[in-house]
Amino acid sequence: MLSSAGFRSLSFHLSVLAAEAGRLILDISRRGAEVQEKSDHSPVTDADIAAEELLLAGLGRLLPGVPVLAEESASRGEAPLPGSTFLVVDPLDGTREFVSGRREYTVNIGLVSEGRPVLGVLHVPAYGRTYHGAESAGAARALHEVGALPVEEMFEPIRTRTPPPGLMALTSRGHNDAATEAFLDKLGVVGERQRIGSAYKFALVAEGSADIYPRFGPTMEWDLAAGHALILAAGGDVLSPEGEPVRYGKTDEGYRNHAFVAWGRVTR
Repeated sequence: MLSSAGFRSLSFHLSVLAAEAGRLILDISRRGAEVQEKSDHSPVTDADIAAEELLLAGLGRLLPGVPVLAEESASRGEAPLPGSTFLVVDPLDGTREFVSGRREYTVNIGLVSEGRPVLGVLHVPAYGRTYHGAESAGAARALHEVGALPVEEMFEPIRTRTPPPGLMALTSRGHNDAATEAFLDKLGVVGERQRIGSAYKFALVAEGSADIYPRFGPTMEWDLAAGHALILAAGGDVLSPEGEPVRYGKTDEGYRNHAFVAWGRVTR
């Protein structure tokens, strides 16, 4: 694998690529995105498709020969055999939020090695925020103008926080369920529970704005890999509710995830 310096360099270049995709998404949003329905009845827009094309081209230049598991390609039956090292891409995570005019959607790029995420980039186009994190290199955040590309000097280190009395829990805006609420009740979470769409929740835990994000509803590997890597690099973890590791490259399960919990620095 790469050295710490190599991971930091790659993280920055992938962050710029994600921001380029974010700028394209914003341009399409301004003119009005075209919305269609996929076979699973979830929405897809021309912004999803155009952003994925841009990301695939850029990843081909930055990491030639590394397989890419990308949401829209996979939905068309074009998922590659991942191998021991592969990229995982969600070009527009939170399409429902995007279509509804909310700003909580993200561009996700993850790098997986031997079944575990070792690098993740989350770009939040409508907020002008870009996050990256990598194994042995830490996690960082850049705040920049909406539509602008981050520069290296903008990135500042972030860490998960020591939890205060009354944990801040994040849940999904559109996919919250009774199992999630029951888990938080059993854990004794009596603090605020905030509903937010997309992988932005991982970034909020990683930067220390929240403490825990459980998800018992269905997700795919491209929903999780980038945020998982970011959380790990920031000092947290993503585990099953029983405390088992979350693995990637689950071809026999169609790249579906089971329930998971994203933790900041919480004693479990």
